[in-house]
Amino acid sequence: MNVSNYGKIERGVGNPVLHTIIRLAVVVGVDPAVLVTGMSGEHLPPVLETFTAADYVKERKARRTS
Repeated sequence: MNVSNYGKIERGVGNPVLHTIIRLAVVVGVDPAVLVTGMSGEHLPPVLETFTAADYVKERKARRTS
């Protein structure tokens, strides 16, 4: 994991996936539950945009023809 990602997580601007949370817990020697205790959906960052696979394919095709 890139060092800048650690800083983002520390500052609360990074949103690590479960795999990363487990890896961080292993490194610091704690149960992964300790890192997420007390967190809820309210702690998640807002979703700015959501794209479907169909949106991705459509955009990819459009860029190929441009």
